[in-house]
Amino acid sequence: MPKIETIYTPLAPPPGPYAQAIKYGGLVFASGQTPEDPATGEPVRGTVAEQTRLVLHNLKAILEAADSGLDKVLKVTIFLSDIKHKPEMNAVYKEFFPTNPPARIALAAAGLDDGLDVEIELIAAAD
Repeated sequence: MPKIETIYTPLAPPPGPYAQAIKYGGLVFASGQTPEDPATGEPVRGTVAEQTRLVLHNLKAILEAADSGLDKVLKVTIFLSDIKHKPEMNAVYKEFFPTNPPARIALAAAGLDDGLDVEIELIAAAD
């Protein structure tokens, strides 16, 4: 039976009462990430594009700590404070997944942490 491995990297924001990610059976389950500075753990406010870019950079660091990467992402769930932000988020998202994008859902969710506009979680394959 595969073992459960908790993933942690200082290159992403410190987690709360949860793991940055869990690796199990060749899969990585990354917890929802909001735009936080990895060094301080403080929210970084800005445009939806800036928030999306920071979240995806943080997720990239988590995946790399789990011997994975953005090229191995299978499924992405994106929470937006308002669905009107979807085009701006999509413009940045395409930078990180330019070809063969993973399965995905993007939806509006009220009350994201710290009043931020973007939260993203994902599942990826791992070596």
